[in-house]
Amino acid sequence: RWYVFDDRAMYRPGEEVHVKGWLRRVGGQQDGDVGLPGDALRTVFYRVIGPQGNELQMGETQVSALGGFDFAFSLPTNANLGHAQILLEARGGLAGLGGQNHYHSFQIQEFRRPEFEVSARNETTGPYFAGEHAVLAVEAGYYAGGPLPNAEVTWQVSSSPSSYSPPNWPDFVFGRWTPWWYGYGPVYMEGFYEPYWPGAREVETETFTGLTEASGNHYLRLDFEQSDAMRPVSVLAEATVMDVNRQAWAGTTSLLVHPAELYVGLRSERSFVQRGQPLDIEVIVTDLDGVPVADRRVELRASRIEWKYRQGGWREEEVDVQECTLGSTSEPVSCTFETAEGGKYQIVATVTDAAGRQNQSQFTRWVSGGSRPAARKVELETVTLIPDRETYQPGDVAQILVQAPFSPAEGLLTVGRSGFLHTERFRIDEETITLQVPIEEGHVPNLVLQVDLVGAAPRTDERGEIVADVAPRPAFASAQLSLSVPPLRRA
Repeated sequence: RWYVFDDRAMYRPGEEVHVKGWLRRVGGQQDGDVGLPGDALRTVFYRVIGPQGNELQMGETQVSALGGFDFAFSLPTNANLGHAQILLEARGGLAGLGGQNHYHSFQIQEFRRPEFEVSARNETTGPYFAGEHAVLAVEAGYYAGGPLPNAEVTWQVSSSPSSYSPPNWPDFVFGRWTPWWYGYGPVYMEGFYEPYWPGAREVETETFTGLTEASGNHYLRLDFEQSDAMRPVSVLAEATVMDVNRQAWAGTTSLLVHPAELYVGLRSERSFVQRGQPLDIEVIVTDLDGVPVADRRVELRASRIEWKYRQGGWREEEVDVQECTLGSTSEPVSCTFETAEGGKYQIVATVTDAAGRQNQSQFTRWVSGGSRPAARKVELETVTLIPDRETYQPGDVAQILVQAPFSPAEGLLTVGRSGFLHTERFRIDEETITLQVPIEEGHVPNLVLQVDLVGAAPRTDERGEIVADVAPRPAFASAQLSLSVPPLRRA
């Protein structure tokens, strides 16, 4: 494996390019590991190919005992402009091994030296809160000295939902929690999409224009509205200044708008529990610096999420709502929620600051049991796999909650790492089952689990209701999950 970088990424003809890199040998088998290349790798040969395919430079550099190398070369003064490449070849006793060749890209460009510089800043100091305002400023000045007055300024201000976690509470969830094992993008199931994140990121952009003052400054006031989302908002402002020569330069500044002066955090020991086992939720209220704040009213709400057929499609609705009200202290306090039914539970905590502004945190926990909407066609369905931890270490036993879209079902667990390690057959008689996977030293840095299910499911009509007196349809489903096993013991 190669890791190569240069010092600037873009160079003018005639300038010097500095390149540095490291190499590692990665075993390709199931028990493969990462190690130094050793004496088998002695040198790296390189060729520099210009944008038109012509060779600009060539040479050879030594590889250190730790697999590192570096070299430098000068570009010709008449080099063509565009994207160039460095072709690298590892030389030594590596015959028959893959990865001996690598390439690295950089640009050769000409550019005009700027006549002035632009810098953007936050004129008012934070922290910033919803319902208040902030003043931003941009300043333009000539390199030769003096401000750039009466110049066109264009502000492009974008805002997007963000997150903030007060320090000193790494085990608590602040804001909206996204399961770490989820991928990106939605998974399509019969007639609906199941989002793999709690709410899409929406970006709003506005543009403002003006002219710099005699001092070369321009000021922009932003008023922050209060939102029902009760979550932080990230604001990015870019100011572009153009002089009389139509030369434009930009400066950027950013800020974070907090929904309130207080944050509420949630924590639970496990991501799922067995049906009938209570959900113990711990709560902490802090200020922006992570200092606990006592005697604040916190409202918790736990609801089971159930699929309902509404207006021609499947929708998630809250049922079996449980509420809990408590007062914060300097230490975490807890609420307990019952789990008479299996499925997905959403826990929401809300706190209010002295100004009446609210902040909210929420996460999802699972309970064994529960059902998913039934598909109507014979097609690959999705199994829900929920790990009990975010990371594992050798000696741990990973517990994986398997939520099947149909039951009973015959299942196959495949454990892999650069190939198959082992398989295990199991049977699901109800909606869920918990699988156990022992973690070993050879599983660093990760394991890949795949669960495949086959069985039969009742046939349903277009409203999702079971059709009586009809033979069941064949059903099959699959899912993959990656377990992280970081090399902490090698630190």
